[in-house]
Amino acid sequence: MYKILIVDDEKMIRLGIKAMIDREFSDVFTTETAFDGMDAIEKIQNEKVDILITDIKMPRMDGISLIKEIQCMEIPMPATIILSGFDDFEFAKAAIKCRVKDYLLKPVKRHELYQDLKDILNELKINNQMAFQHLDEFRANQLNYILLNPNLDEGKILDLCSNMQIEAYMDGFHVGVVKNCKKIDGEGLLGRIKDFFKTMTEHSSDVVCFLDKDEHVVVITKENRFLELNEFLGKQKYFSYSIGVSDKKQKLKSLREGYEEAIFSLKYHFLFPANQIVFYENVKGKPTNLNIPIDLLKKIVNMIGTEREQEIKSYLLKVLDYDKIAKSNITYMEALSKEINHILLESTLTKIGKESSDVTCLYDKIQDIYNFENFHAYYQAVEELLLRLHEYHKKLRQVYSEQKYMDKALHYIEENFSKDLNLAVVSNYISLNYSYFSHMFKEYTNQNFVDYLKMIRINHAKKLLADSEYKVFEISEMVGYKNPKQFTRVFREIEGVSPTEYREQKMYR
Repeated sequence: MYKILIVDDEKMIRLGIKAMIDREFSDVFTTETAFDGMDAIEKIQNEKVDILITDIKMPRMDGISLIKEIQCMEIPMPATIILSGFDDFEFAKAAIKCRVKDYLLKPVKRHELYQDLKDILNELKINNQMAFQHLDEFRANQLNYILLNPNLDEGKILDLCSNMQIEAYMDGFHVGVVKNCKKIDGEGLLGRIKDFFKTMTEHSSDVVCFLDKDEHVVVITKENRFLELNEFLGKQKYFSYSIGVSDKKQKLKSLREGYEEAIFSLKYHFLFPANQIVFYENVKGKPTNLNIPIDLLKKIVNMIGTEREQEIKSYLLKVLDYDKIAKSNITYMEALSKEINHILLESTLTKIGKESSDVTCLYDKIQDIYNFENFHAYYQAVEELLLRLHEYHKKLRQVYSEQKYMDKALHYIEENFSKDLNLAVVSNYISLNYSYFSHMFKEYTNQNFVDYLKMIRINHAKKLLADSEYKVFEISEMVGYKNPKQFTRVFREIEGVSPTEYREQKMYR
């Protein structure tokens, strides 16, 4: 509701205008009257006025003087309509200088007054909306500053809250964090939550909502309305969510503490996906001093690549024992996840490389348990990756045990060294996975493929230099180097002398 103050020394006129406004705008404006400028000043000092309707000629203080007096006060200037019983241009000029909205002659015409009030009402709504948007943005920036800076002292926090028009919550407050589990616009969710609290709270200052750095909606509220919020969001379509709620805090200096409690509570949605809302009071006492089963993880590593797949599954089930984890502090699950990544997956994956993009993507996702909607989805992903690595290692062991693959590969290189040859060509020829063959080749020859091929080519070049009369550039092409300069550089790199020097040495021996 907006406040109108009607100022006129004639009682019947001011009451008549009040009646007209009350009859047409009872759901928009509240009206009050004053009998002259001095009386109006007293009322304006005590209560905010949005619209001023004032006569010009009045005893003690006239309308123009009233306007000028208000402009000198440290308050927002109300939108002003001037009334006059005289069609006097001098009054109109004075009114224009005072930036009034309109100048109406008495007797006031109803439709003119109504039109002025409608125009002013539209401006007030626009201005208020812009003010609220500016305040919301300012609050979001300042509150995120508080949340991201743990070393702010109480005085600084109180000053910031005062600037944001957030007063001390005398009866305490709660902090809630709402996470969008399906990625939709954070601003959209923020808007829905603001709309909900508008219907639930009597005063706008009772609740503050904003987006944090992770696009979660943070709610600071005087009354714990989170169960009702949960019910409201549960009826919305096309998105899922989770809510974490702090314990009750008494002082504004505890804002960051409340936020951290809400974030901590939010994590438990991973373990209890059926619970859309988790209160800190229900999870803060869970045990934290549980031992991580390092020995079981090492046993699984030793079984990778053997014929003991069922035992691997059994041990993994013991490591990720849901009943034990659900009774523990969430920090246990976070620590366990790190050991699974380090001891089990990383060490196993390192042995075969990360050439397989789907394996790498799954491995990267598993690095953070909160990439998954719940514990069971995480468990399935770990088991899937572990079994795939297990199968890779089984194949790798088989490759190591079959000498014929390497014999075939080395024979192919020996027969085709002069051609455009690379590791991919050879691995395709013997029908082995590129990464497996690369690893096997280095294990078998103690050289990488490029160095091995150089050695074969230079050995053949040495024979041709010693036993034939081919020119150096001809030998270069015969052993697979189309560029004689490259051939010379590689030859010198391996033998320490150029091809010509090598040939001359052989001629004098």
